[in-house]
Amino acid sequence: MAESLTTHLVLARKWRPERFSELVGQEHVTRTLSEALKRGRIAHAFLFTGIRGVGKTTAARILARCLNCEKGPTAEPCGQCAACVEIRGGRSLDVSEIDGATYRKIEDARAIIENLSYRPARDRFKIYIIDEAHQLTDSAFNALLKTLEEPPPHVKFILATTEPQKMPETILSRLQRYDFRRIPYATILERLKDLARREGLEADETALRLLAREAGGSMRDAERMLETAMATASASGKVTEAEVASSLGVASRTTVLKLADAILEKNAAGALAHVRELKSRGANLESLGRDLLETFRNLAVAKLPASDADSPLDDIPDHEVSELKRLAAGASSRDIMRLFRLMADSQEQILRSPYPDLLLEMAVVRMASLAAVIDADELLRAIGSTPASGTPPASSGGGSGSRGAAKPEPAPSPQSSGARRLRVEGEVKADAPLRSESHDDGPRELPELRDFIRGRRAALAGFMEQGAGLVLDGDLLTVIARNDIYTRYLNDNKAVISELASEHLGRAIRVELSANGAANSAAGRSTIPLASNGLTRELPSAAAAGASNPVVAEQAPKKPAPSRPIESIREFAPASPATEAARRAATPEERQAVLADPSVRRVFDTLDARLVELRMPNSAEASAKESK
Repeated sequence: MAESLTTHLVLARKWRPERFSELVGQEHVTRTLSEALKRGRIAHAFLFTGIRGVGKTTAARILARCLNCEKGPTAEPCGQCAACVEIRGGRSLDVSEIDGATYRKIEDARAIIENLSYRPARDRFKIYIIDEAHQLTDSAFNALLKTLEEPPPHVKFILATTEPQKMPETILSRLQRYDFRRIPYATILERLKDLARREGLEADETALRLLAREAGGSMRDAERMLETAMATASASGKVTEAEVASSLGVASRTTVLKLADAILEKNAAGALAHVRELKSRGANLESLGRDLLETFRNLAVAKLPASDADSPLDDIPDHEVSELKRLAAGASSRDIMRLFRLMADSQEQILRSPYPDLLLEMAVVRMASLAAVIDADELLRAIGSTPASGTPPASSGGGSGSRGAAKPEPAPSPQSSGARRLRVEGEVKADAPLRSESHDDGPRELPELRDFIRGRRAALAGFMEQGAGLVLDGDLLTVIARNDIYTRYLNDNKAVISELASEHLGRAIRVELSANGAANSAAGRSTIPLASNGLTRELPSAAAAGASNPVVAEQAPKKPAPSRPIESIREFAPASPATEAARRAATPEERQAVLADPSVRRVFDTLDARLVELRMPNSAEASAKESK
């Protein structure tokens, strides 16, 4: 018994656009071609380039109908005349579609050239559409050179290719080129919704979003995957996200967000379990890595303040945006950036490796096992909030000429001698030193001014925090540079500092630059390096006056220390009329005594505990090597 079977057309062919207005995502091309048709400025040869499935061949067929329509040439073909109907069905004698991958030899090019002398059978133009034109051989291209440059007036060429770089430059120079772009995600989603409505298909929006995302900018791929989803729909006829993810071999958005949540929660075992479950279900691991990378990008965007500019989150459903913001609220921007960088590096290796599953599993475990980092501001707040009264500073040894083990003594009062201020060079800001219980009314490090400069000139503020002290006396702001490198930079920015200080304080401020050595000399004290860790100490003025042993000189009576900005961890004594002592390397006993100071020890313990790497100046490292 003969069976009558209805021929089924896939969505890409059934709903193929028939006018330029129906071709979505390529408005820059359709607008130009429409204007050229309206004004009669029609080229003799066209080149349509772009990735697969973005409408190159469809646009070529529409252009052929526009040229051969009985009412044409026109930008709006009627669609009813014989030419329009035959071109749409691929049966027109005057429009030839040639597969460049099959008819690629010089003999095929010569056959085209021989037929050019014949007039069209019925229509206005004889049109040749050559698809995948880059597949033609060099000899075939050479044979077409003259023809493409000066074809007969009744002949038009339309070449379509995904790889124009493989075509000879001599051919490209003879064609009017149009670049077809990747179709935006939102446009593909709207097209899929329209097709589902035309087909009477009930589909979850999350399922259509997954299809649009996996299409990668290709409308034909999106329509093909929708066709597959319709064929594998549940018994109820509804297309769900889970079924689409299973048919495509990808992870659903819910699963990817759960994986990202496990990584941010430092749950390495849970994250590994998610990956292995997806692997057991046959998910594409390269696609999973890309989705995870995109999720970290979205988390970084979710940390940014809201703005009117276009955002990657605009194309994401509201419930997914809410989940992203919830995950982002529990992580710092620095941690999210680290995770993105690690996933990006891992994805490159996954795409090249024969063992993508192992690489992805270890990448996920590594990201979930990363220790959190802390930025400088948070570290300073943590150090500055540590109480200093409970850990008294260490005292110098007995009457011997060298320092022994440090002995604790009660915390000094504001009137006691040997008042100390501690400071760490490098990462610690100049406006947050560790201080003892002593108080004075002298000039401070001007934290408000530093914060104001940081808000206007972040780079300058960071440079000043590392290498410049600030002293304000009336309308004179003295900037004390730590070394020659900072001196040169700060000298170049004196005018900027003066302008910002004047704006902040509301009056004209004059800025003077002082080198670290000059500032110490003016205060009547000198500094010596203690160790390669970047610590320095200030010699008392008695030692500067000529005492050969600075430890013995420290035992002399001391006056309360003047309040001045200090650029490193140092001990200081009151100024004296004696001249400044020459800088020298500290002895191992002196270094050991300072490092045994509980206040100093607390600084380094805090740094070690928060996993912050201290980068010390080269000069300090050099002095440490000399002392050894």
